[in-house]
Amino acid sequence: MNPFEEKTAKVSDLRLDLRNPRMPDDQFADEDEAIEYLVRHAAVEELVESIGSSGWFDYEPLIVLSSEDNNRNIVIEGNRRLAVLRLLRDDALAKRLGVRIPTPLHEDAKPETVKIWEVGHRRDARDFIGFKHINGAFKWDSFAKAKYAAEWLDEDPDVAAVSRRLGDTHNTVVRLVNGYRVLRQSERQGFDREKLPRRFSFSHLYTALTRPSVRSYVGLEEGTGLLGADPIPDTHSKDLHQLITWLYGDEETDPVIKSQNPDLGRLVSVLGNESATRLLEAHPSLPAAFELVEDKRARFTSEMAKLLDQTKIVSSLIGSFDGDQSTMEMATTVQRTVKVIVKAMEAETSSLSPRGKARE
Repeated sequence: MNPFEEKTAKVSDLRLDLRNPRMPDDQFADEDEAIEYLVRHAAVEELVESIGSSGWFDYEPLIVLSSEDNNRNIVIEGNRRLAVLRLLRDDALAKRLGVRIPTPLHEDAKPETVKIWEVGHRRDARDFIGFKHINGAFKWDSFAKAKYAAEWLDEDPDVAAVSRRLGDTHNTVVRLVNGYRVLRQSERQGFDREKLPRRFSFSHLYTALTRPSVRSYVGLEEGTGLLGADPIPDTHSKDLHQLITWLYGDEETDPVIKSQNPDLGRLVSVLGNESATRLLEAHPSLPAAFELVEDKRARFTSEMAKLLDQTKIVSSLIGSFDGDQSTMEMATTVQRTVKVIVKAMEAETSSLSPRGKARE
């Protein structure tokens, strides 16, 4: 049974939600500012092209807030579609934002009215919106999911119930919300992700916070439970700032995490060793700090496997060798190097007992 009341509303009466989960935490000053953000971050231009060329289809009603603190006609689901209708109706706005309007414009691209589902409070639509965007076909990015779940939990602290209603696992929701709450705390301390000269990867933070060494570094107890607001103790404020800088950098500093794999795992290992941690704090070079904790035997085995794979590739291409002397010299150098490696391995093997211990 559909819990929403279906109606028809004039497009001109509808208002964008300035608290939309896709958008930053601070409320926008007006609808034009919100539309500009959606154009930059939510692929609105693709929808403009589609609706402008094919017309408007009422395939899914917009969800509209009928009354909340005397606010009416706020679209809490369907802001991208409403933004497109605004752009198609306002040539000046589209031009200012650099959005190309298709020509000729389809005769049904600017409907006067659209179908809506009306709700009295945001919470009345949470099950539908949350499932659609967190575990459904129209997924938000991880930050939008985290923000939505955190705001829901602020009103309903039963994380198990919220997780079920979102159609996601308990652990996933906890990880996202924990990352969001730590991020919000770091922002209140001065971090500004909007000023980063690179893409903000929220997954770095919420993934890192599941690792014991990272939790210990920022003063969190071990465990997988839901964190409260401002979870990092005041005694570790500097450590939180340092962690965020390592993960994301700032306007003047590059992050030490270039890619989540393998850099995040290496940072986790470094933070599990006091000497390596102190080195990274003094000199932000992850490779240098990781040298102190790297498992050299595992690295040797891994590199040997890569060498084997590479020889197989080269062997498969031997028919393409054209007799070039410099290539032949490279092959000879490889041969000599491999012989040296094998001899060293044989010497190491002969010095060990069958149980792998050095002979006395």
